Amino acid sequence: MRYIRNIVIGTLLAITSGVVLYSCSFTNTFLYDEGKSGTRDTLPIPKSRSGSSLDTLIKMGEFAKLIYTSKGVFADGAVSPDEPEFYGMNTMIQKQYQVRDNDYSYYVDQESYNDVSIIVFRGTANQQNYLDDINILRTDDRRLELKLHSGFRKVASIMYGDIVKHYELDHKVILVGHSLGGAIAQIIGMWMDHIHNSEGVKRYDVQIFTFGSPKVSTTFIHNKPRHWRVIDKKDPVPFLPPYPYVHSGIVIDVNTLDWSENHKEGSFTDTDSKDHSIKDYLDILYNQSDCDAKCRGSQEIRE
Repeated sequence: MRYIRNIVIGTLLAITSGVVLYSCSFTNTFLYDEGKSGTRDTLPIPKSRSGSSLDTLIKMGEFAKLIYTSKGVFADGAVSPDEPEFYGMNTMIQKQYQVRDNDYSYYVDQESYNDVSIIVFRGTANQQNYLDDINILRTDDRRLELKLHSGFRKVASIMYGDIVKHYELDHKVILVGHSLGGAIAQIIGMWMDHIHNSEGVKRYDVQIFTFGSPKVSTTFIHNKPRHWRVIDKKDPVPFLPPYPYVHSGIVIDVNTLDWSENHKEGSFTDTDSKDHSIKDYLDILYNQSDCDAKCRGSQEIRE
């Protein structure tokens, strides 16, 4: 029975994905909103301690990548988790919260920066995640007073409930994610941005960094909360789901670091799923930085 069930699910996934992707080629080429734009020299991103906005993007990209790393990466003893180069990685891997038998995973870092909570969400990694991805029905969200992607909202609700159960978050919160993880980061970020104390002051100062993230809502939100959306124009996932879903925030082209508040998209037919990997996103960012191979860490681990 399980074998038959997997075949049925696989067939449904293929059919649904084909219909959605086909519709993208006709609907996403004209979706955009007027706004500001600029080049890498004017990237509107908080600078890192080294003084570079690019370094900030790389740091967030590393978080987005490491959440995919298995706890078994140190098991064979080839790499010691106590080595300074990998200590932070090991800490992150060991402290991952795996929700619902590892269907979903997130990590909260409250040590890298003073008085800042960084929450990292894993992207699509299993069959359940794919089912959530293709559940593109729209559902009303009373907190935000807009419509959200049903599958993404369901996952975000599960994750957010688990986070507030385990953590007392700082006032400043940075949410990070790649692919599905980026969708979750967006929705939870919007929820947190709507929380106020008894005096009407926002409880959280929210920032969102996403890589290759799909759309989550049918309503355009003008960068509230602040959202930096890194994309590769050849990555098909940011085209999804099709109209009436729209993107928000500030879009950054990973290849040029040009940025814009406009969300006009290119041709879906020019995309390739091979360009969706978070490793590829990171490599492109690193190649534009002063970081040499040594400062990028172990290639074996990064693979």
